[in-house]
Amino acid sequence: MKLVRWIVAIVVLSIWAALIGTALYVALYEPSEEVPSGEAIIALAGNAGKTGVVTGETEARIKRAVELYEAGAAPLIVVTGGTGQADGPSVAEAMRDFALAAGVPEDAILMEDASHSTLQNALFTADLSELDKSKPVIIVTHRYHLPRANASFRWAGFENVANAAADNVSGFLLTEGLLWEAVKWPLNIVRAAAASAAMAGDVPRENFVKYLE
Repeated sequence: MKLVRWIVAIVVLSIWAALIGTALYVALYEPSEEVPSGEAIIALAGNAGKTGVVTGETEARIKRAVELYEAGAAPLIVVTGGTGQADGPSVAEAMRDFALAAGVPEDAILMEDASHSTLQNALFTADLSELDKSKPVIIVTHRYHLPRANASFRWAGFENVANAAADNVSGFLLTEGLLWEAVKWPLNIVRAAAASAAMAGDVPRENFVKYLE
């Protein structure tokens, strides 16, 4: 029973720490007029487990990525996000089509369409041969998601990761996404640690990557 109490206490503290840390980041975020610079702008899908459509947060993220591209932030846009339907279009495909319709050239868009989580976004994007992980990249997602996304991409091997908020505003805003981060942060850490241990032990990726969803 004592061990169980310790485990419960650690879980509760982890959730509170994640919630407070994320809330502080959102509250203290200040939009910058400076255009960041990097090798690629990486737009993360906001509904990767759903049907391949651009709506809500996903639409805000790809719009922000296109704005940064047009401002000269980077020569490439990377769209990342899969779908829950085995034979359906991915969210990344819809994001690519959105960017094409906005005037971004086809050869300036890279697509990763197999991921179903932030860790998979990072890991599968790192597999793209066109990207040099030693060069700076700019990740685009919402403020509440930026800290975990940044940490995930660094875990995947990207050495220089800049943040760009899709909701590029100041002021605290309590959202469902922010509340979910309290749970997702601890899970992210546990899954990343387990995956790192598996990779260090030369376990084939296909044996553990599904547990990163």
